Amino acid sequence: MRTICAAFCSLFLLLNNEGHAQTGPGGIGNSTNNILWFSADAGVVAPMAGVQQWSDRSGNNNHATQAVAAKQPVIIPNAMNGYPAVLFDNDQANPDLLTVPDNSTLEGMNGLTGFVVFRLNDGTALSAPRGFFSKRLSPDAQNAYGWFLWENGGTLKQHLDIDGTTHRATSTNSFSTGVNYLNSFMFHGANPSNADDQRLFTNNSPVGNRQEGSSTIPNHASNLHLGALYGHTGAGANTTRFNGYIAEIILFNQTLSTVQHLIVNNYLAAKYGTTLGTADLYTMDDEANGNYDHDVAGIGRSGSDVVDGSRGTGIITIQHTSGSITDNTYLFWGHDYGTLGAWNVSDMHNSLQGRLARLWRVSEVNASGVAANVGNVDITFDLSGLGPVNPADLRLVVDLNDDGIMGNDLPIAGAVDVGGGSYTFSNVSAIVNGRRFTLGTTNLVTTPLPVELVSFFAEATDRQVNVDWATASERDSDHFLVQRSEDASNWTTITAVPAAGFSNTLLHYSSMDRDPLVGLSYYRLVQVDVDGTSTPYHAVAVEVRANRALTVFPVPFQDGFTVQYDQEFLEEVVLFNTMGQRVAVPWQGSGDRLQVDTRHLAPGRYVLHVRTASGSLHQAILKAP
Repeated sequence: MRTICAAFCSLFLLLNNEGHAQTGPGGIGNSTNNILWFSADAGVVAPMAGVQQWSDRSGNNNHATQAVAAKQPVIIPNAMNGYPAVLFDNDQANPDLLTVPDNSTLEGMNGLTGFVVFRLNDGTALSAPRGFFSKRLSPDAQNAYGWFLWENGGTLKQHLDIDGTTHRATSTNSFSTGVNYLNSFMFHGANPSNADDQRLFTNNSPVGNRQEGSSTIPNHASNLHLGALYGHTGAGANTTRFNGYIAEIILFNQTLSTVQHLIVNNYLAAKYGTTLGTADLYTMDDEANGNYDHDVAGIGRSGSDVVDGSRGTGIITIQHTSGSITDNTYLFWGHDYGTLGAWNVSDMHNSLQGRLARLWRVSEVNASGVAANVGNVDITFDLSGLGPVNPADLRLVVDLNDDGIMGNDLPIAGAVDVGGGSYTFSNVSAIVNGRRFTLGTTNLVTTPLPVELVSFFAEATDRQVNVDWATASERDSDHFLVQRSEDASNWTTITAVPAAGFSNTLLHYSSMDRDPLVGLSYYRLVQVDVDGTSTPYHAVAVEVRANRALTVFPVPFQDGFTVQYDQEFLEEVVLFNTMGQRVAVPWQGSGDRLQVDTRHLAPGRYVLHVRTASGSLHQAILKAP
């Protein structure tokens, strides 16, 4: 497993930068049963570092928001295996908290399954409950469910409340600070006399169970809160706050099957660099296997428990061809985060003119992790938005001899257009344990497999907004439009920038909005071809503050630096290193000027967060050797 940066380095609006349709996490479920899904790499609105909204990926619009600046967590890039995470603080007076308004999708079910990926900050005390999420007003009022860590027997344990606190489930294992964990739970209300009605897991290993008295979760008027055990009666040091990082939260309105639960756990473990205690079946995410950590999904069977088709967050769908998957077998796939484009790729068969730089790799194993065979599969690539495609040009490229070289194996033809910009290779037997695969083209003119847009960033500096983007390849491009919006719906063109027309090399562009809107606004890029066809790309959010004047000097610094902000009172200074870890620094001063002592810091780059009464500001800074 390795770290990545890519577009995750932005502290502004992080959207799903693939833009394709998808099913639930790991390919499990859809908007009907996956009722809530937060991941810090998609849908975090964090102008000036404070998270105002964490958007729900499930399709149910269960967005979590926080309007009070002092209670907004912050997004930290590269926090877990290169992916960002949302950092909730340890402030007793104003603990960070995000809220999802009550609605019918969040309750009334007789089954519930949850997942969370988290890490507690060093120094987290046992006295306060550390809530992942809770839907309640208090322990005894409108308490639908709550999932949290709290002291039990002198250590932090995992706890689950369903319909009140009477039948609380508690884990046998304990938790340490500074460690990435993957927790999950299942509630099965069909038979409340069963001792396994509530089951707790850490890294997919069972760690606790409890009989539940309720068969369903009642409809309550309470909101759902992230990062808090809401309504806790403690005060001072016992006030509920999370004090750590949360990278992903997932909630299903049913009890997942064993196979479904296993697939979601393998997706999360690969993404965030966590090793599962049991059934760690996708091993191509390991460093020795090439770090194929991303967009992991899977299919499999255990007896009558079957998942025979799946598409996760990536562009690949794999469906078992016919009949039933071989019992006790699983097929997982993930990619190396290579570019979704054919530019600058030389390792390919001489029958091809290009192939995607991105490679996928599979684990096809039984429940013990030994190589197995699920049977033949259909592989579908969603190429919508990737330019013109002639199915006859497409080739499935498989590293048949497992030597890591894609150019010495004959590609597979036979792609069929199945609609919606998707193309399927049917009845494929070549995808077996450990093999790499990708997509190639025999004609770069009719099927260029481009990624026109590699990156797009917009950032406020002083009283202007700088906009930068890069393209990997262009075909018939005439110009780009930089557009701005107050509501992400109605767009105004700020400027037009001439395009290259034809290019197969990486090109960088930039523009500037010298008269931006004060407050929160949105920027996007539109590519216009010579025939007038236009393609809009994803938007990013930028906040411009009136008379913003944060000054840090000297830069670069050595033994210390001064922070000055001439608009309002500075409340706190926090530093984060490039791994997203909070670094303690002594500081002194008051009002609009603070001095920070950095003599103990190692040279390198840091991110400075300054909290004021109305919000937070951030700035990248450098300590010189």
